[in-house]
Amino acid sequence: MAERDKRRTDHGDSAVRRRLLAAATELFTVKGYAATSVREIVEAAGVSKPVLYYWFGNKEGIYLELMTEPFGRFTALLEEYLGAAGSPCGRLVDLLDHTLMLVQENLGGTRLMYSIYYGPPQGAPFIDFEGYHRHFQDAIRKLVSEGMEGGALRSENVDDVMWILLGVFNVALEEQLCGRPDRPPGIDREGVRRMLTLVLSGFAARTADEVER
Repeated sequence: MAERDKRRTDHGDSAVRRRLLAAATELFTVKGYAATSVREIVEAAGVSKPVLYYWFGNKEGIYLELMTEPFGRFTALLEEYLGAAGSPCGRLVDLLDHTLMLVQENLGGTRLMYSIYYGPPQGAPFIDFEGYHRHFQDAIRKLVSEGMEGGALRSENVDDVMWILLGVFNVALEEQLCGRPDRPPGIDREGVRRMLTLVLSGFAARTADEVER
């Protein structure tokens, strides 16, 4: 009876779920999705196979959770800033800043996404990475267009401005991914905000301080 209660507690413990996700992230990134077994995941997490099956169903289920949860947060962030009040330029800076924050909070998952997208086929369930990136581009493009239509930004090629802003963001993202304990990232969120404000001020007739407001 006590053993059954212990198993039930283990199954319902969210800390166990987090351990499984962390173990799967590390193994999928280092070994690859195809080469990682359920046995290895549960051993790394210190639980039994039934616990993984309880939370995720199978290996595919835990992988999908690793992908869909952060992308769900990302999609909600895009919707929040597209519908928010305030200047388009300020929302652009805030959107890219908070997207970088999501990356910092989930570095392991972001590295896994990169390894799946850029690496060889591993038989992992399909995730429309390009679709999410297109949504990101569209959100930036829309805010840039709003800035131009409202007179905050000069009338320029919208895509050119979008790609420049994405370039700043991607360099900062790569710095986070390449950082390590003995060499922290050379660009932090404050630096990203500063650079984005500088770029936007170059397209505006206003000062850098006015662009960020």
